[in-house]
Amino acid sequence: MNHILKLLRPHQYIKNIFIFLPLFFAGQIINIELLKLSLIGFIAFSLSASATYILNNYHDINKDRQHPRKKTDH
Repeated sequence: MNHILKLLRPHQYIKNIFIFLPLFFAGQIINIELLKLSLIGFIAFSLSASATYILNNYHDINKDRQHPRKKTDH
């Protein structure tokens, strides 16, 4: 399970909080409907980013096996 989390890179999701900034600056952060839509956007964007990380890892797997540090990262 730990390998899957590492592959998905959830620590990178913090950047996706920017999705909520328009609500905040528009004074609509307490609007439940807009908040729900933004949450769906946050989840979708985060999952899309994870898919990109996975594809990138797959694409780079042979190069990473040759890299002095990455070849031992587990």
